[in-house]
Amino acid sequence: MASIDVTRFIRTCSMRDFSASVAEIGADAGPATWRASMEESEEFDFLPTPELLQEFSEWLKPWGAWSDDEIAAMSDQHLRALCLQWIAGDWRECFDCSPDAVDWDDYGTRASEGNCPSSFYRDDAGLIFWEMEH
Repeated sequence: MASIDVTRFIRTCSMRDFSASVAEIGADAGPATWRASMEESEEFDFLPTPELLQEFSEWLKPWGAWSDDEIAAMSDQHLRALCLQWIAGDWRECFDCSPDAVDWDDYGTRASEGNCPSSFYRDDAGLIFWEMEH
């Protein structure tokens, strides 16, 4: 399971640009957040190797949103943008504050209780990582 350093992304971008609902930003929410994810997927390339692209492709399958054929047909840029959007969505589901204000103990409790994704962790140096897990 890959651990992806998302520190710079989380600290410098508004996650709402990549994951937001119609109620939050209007009827264009889906296309707008996808466009932003596609545009930023080069700057924030969380899948820089063929191995990580493959791991993410395999990770997507159990979610059931796409068939194996649909996933196989996704371009590398599409996969990178989808990963970026997934990370932003997970962050928004877990936290409603800046990374500096996160109560990591509270997050650990909520995640272990199944109240939010348990995909993030912070290391001793303060770096924030996202893990592909189900």
